[in-house]
Amino acid sequence: MKSSTKFNILTAILPLAMGATVLLGCQKDSNNDYELYAPVDSLVATFTVTPVPGNDTKFVITNTTKGESVGTRWDVGKGGGPVMGKTSDTVFYPLAGTYSIKMQALDKRGKLYSATPVSVTTTRNDPAYDNLIKGGKMNPGDDQFWGRYDATANKIVWTLANNAYTATTATRPVTAQVNGGTYQAVQVVANKIYRFTTNISYGVTQDTWVEVYCGQAVPADGKDYADNKRIGFINWGTWTAFNGTRTFDVTFGSSGTIYVVIKAGCNASAGHFSTQGISIWNVDFRRIQE
Repeated sequence: MKSSTKFNILTAILPLAMGATVLLGCQKDSNNDYELYAPVDSLVATFTVTPVPGNDTKFVITNTTKGESVGTRWDVGKGGGPVMGKTSDTVFYPLAGTYSIKMQALDKRGKLYSATPVSVTTTRNDPAYDNLIKGGKMNPGDDQFWGRYDATANKIVWTLANNAYTATTATRPVTAQVNGGTYQAVQVVANKIYRFTTNISYGVTQDTWVEVYCGQAVPADGKDYADNKRIGFINWGTWTAFNGTRTFDVTFGSSGTIYVVIKAGCNASAGHFSTQGISIWNVDFRRIQE
C-alpha cells in the first residue's frame, strides 16, 4: 500500500513540475523568443517650409524630425485646426496674408512633440481665386451689379451711399410684411470650398430677419427665397444691434450658376429694420480650395 501511495503522489506532482519548467523556459534568452521594447527616446520635432518655385501661394512642408517619428500632425493656419497628415505635403494659400504653420511629431507610444512654428506670407491672391462678387465694395455705381427682388407687395427700399448698400422700409413700423433681397449670380466648381464674408450693420430691430442663401433657384418677385440657407444674422426674439463681419464656408455638389442672395424682411405690425436700416458692404465670395 505504501508503494502505491508514493506512486500516486508522484503522478500528481509530475505535471506541476513540468509546467513550472515550461514557464521558466519562457524567459527572454539570447534567441529573442519574445519582444521586449527598449525605452523610447524623446523626439526633437522639426520641419521645413519650402516655397514652390514660381508660385507665391504654395509651399512644401516636410517633417524632418530625427528618430522614430511614426506620424505627423499639421496645423497650416487656415482655420481647420490640427489634423494628422503626410510626412511631406504641399499646402495652398489662395488668399494674401500671413499664416502660422505648426507641426507635431508622434512617437510609437502616442506622444506628440511640438516643433517651433513657422510663419509664411503670401503677397497676392491667386488669380483663379479672386472675389466672384462684382461691386462688393459698394462704391458709387456698384448697385448696377446687384439684382433685387420682392416676395411681398410691400417693397424694400435699397440705397447705395457711403460705401454701403442699405435696406430700409417705406414706413416704420411696417403696415404689412416685407420680404425680399439683393443678389448676384456666380459660377462655381463642384466639390470645392468657397468662403463668403460680408460686413453688416443694423440697430435694434423688431420681428426682423437677415439671411444669406447660396442656391440654384433664380430669385423672382412674388416668391420667397428658400434655396440653401447658409447663415442668419439675427437671432429670432433677441432683437439686438450688430456691427461687424460674418463668414461661412460652403461647397456645391455640381458646377454651374449659384445665386448669392442676401435676404431681409420683417413682420407687421410692429416690425422694422431699425432706424438706420440694414447696411451691407465688403461682400466677398471666393474659392479657397485648390
